[in-house]
Amino acid sequence: MRVVPLVERPTLAEQVSVWGFDEWGHLNPGQTLDERRAKVQGKMNVDRVPIAFVALDDDGGIVGTASLIFDDLEDDPRNPWLASVYVPPAHRQRGIASALVSAVEAAARRIGYDRLYLFTTSAAALYERLGWTALERRDYRGEHIQIMEKSL
Repeated sequence: MRVVPLVERPTLAEQVSVWGFDEWGHLNPGQTLDERRAKVQGKMNVDRVPIAFVALDDDGGIVGTASLIFDDLEDDPRNPWLASVYVPPAHRQRGIASALVSAVEAAARRIGYDRLYLFTTSAAALYERLGWTALERRDYRGEHIQIMEKSL
């Protein structure tokens, strides 16, 4: 398995878009799949935020995605954010999410950030194992979220 910027495998943008829309579309009321596609296309960078990454299996198939973005919570001044970490259920428990998180952290450091934020509804234990610290819990668009940070 390896992790690469999405710009290196642009044909995978459609799958990244569909996963993101299916998994988190409810947090963006009114957003269409076409709008999600446009957002993913905007992450085709390597040296500036936003950057999308994909995890590839040994055959080059996509097995996960994650992004480095500037803003992830409306009206929250903190930035940048680890976002959209997704591994399909059939590929979980293999270290893919951890590798994706590591790639995003490395990109943030390379660009010059010394701190990174995220929010999660269900994976706080994973992020704690990866060295992230819980900051606060809150309700956000109908979900109970945990906001976390990590010094890079």
